[in-house]
Amino acid sequence: MDIFIFEAAGHYIGIEAKYIYRIADNVMIVPVPLVPACYEGLIYYRGDLFDVIDMGRLMENETSTLHDDPYIILLKWDTGKLGLIPDRIVGMKWVEGNGGTLTVFNKKGDTANLMTPDEIWNKLAGLAYGT
Repeated sequence: MDIFIFEAAGHYIGIEAKYIYRIADNVMIVPVPLVPACYEGLIYYRGDLFDVIDMGRLMENETSTLHDDPYIILLKWDTGKLGLIPDRIVGMKWVEGNGGTLTVFNKKGDTANLMTPDEIWNKLAGLAYGT
């Protein structure tokens, strides 16, 4: 399977490429009140509404280094749409199916934690609102 890898708060995160809709930039994020700090707001992109999450804040409460004009990884899956702001986009890697365990993606032995969009959404849903 193709894995899309990005970095957030010092963690490498991999998502199956089938969930990646687009990489967007120069998009206005509309803030939403009384949501967790990692929830940046909403964007309207090519006819779709996406919730936008700062992955650095979601993972470790650290603001993304791309915060001024970030690239936004747009995900679409059967139950939702989500935009992720990473610190850095690493790239694509082909891996054999491994049941969702960590995947080595370079010669230094760095690993990416495989996540699904539902896992990211559930992590967000478990946070306190208005923080």
